[in-house]
Amino acid sequence: MPRILELLDYKGVKATFFVTAILARQYPWLSEAILSRGHELASHGLDHGRLDEMPTKEAVENIAASLEILREYGEVTSFRAPNLQLPGEIVERLPLLGIRVDSSVAVYKPGHPKTPYWQGSLLRLPATATSSTIRLPGFIAVKLTLPEDRRFHVLFYHPWEFTRIARKPFYRPDIWFRTGDYALRMLSRVIDVARARGYRFALMREAPGLCESEGGA
Repeated sequence: MPRILELLDYKGVKATFFVTAILARQYPWLSEAILSRGHELASHGLDHGRLDEMPTKEAVENIAASLEILREYGEVTSFRAPNLQLPGEIVERLPLLGIRVDSSVAVYKPGHPKTPYWQGSLLRLPATATSSTIRLPGFIAVKLTLPEDRRFHVLFYHPWEFTRIARKPFYRPDIWFRTGDYALRMLSRVIDVARARGYRFALMREAPGLCESEGGA
């Protein structure tokens, strides 16, 4: 995490960090470091349990518990479900928990929307590409991460991808492939390309206002 925060500081980019509440409790300095640098703290659930595999009541309680803990550090109005799997009946409850933005959908997942859209008072922002694309060869990574036929991009990465993970027989290739320094260099490159193309970097919590100012999602 320190290396990611240092890179974002150097590039002058603010980001949204989806954090599990258990992790925030275990490492309180993490949430404090995120907020002190002007980034957004958002919920990734209580403990990364699969919400789509829980009864609705249990899943909602999981999210509510995560928000109670995370809001001890600051305002939290954005959410992303573990594995980007969030049943509709749970989505409907998010506004009741004070969530304004959900990014539990993805452009690359079959049946998921390709553009931001409003679901009642909730803005849903689909992720542009799976996180491992950042670790592909340079020009391919940029092409898949920032496809030029879209006017918006929601990029997401896992902190562990920027730490070198040794190859092991029981690990899927996307767990260890080009993690560490290469991934960090590619993140720097993607930021530079996005800026050169005129994209504006924004936090999740800023998205509703941006969509409203442009006359829709």
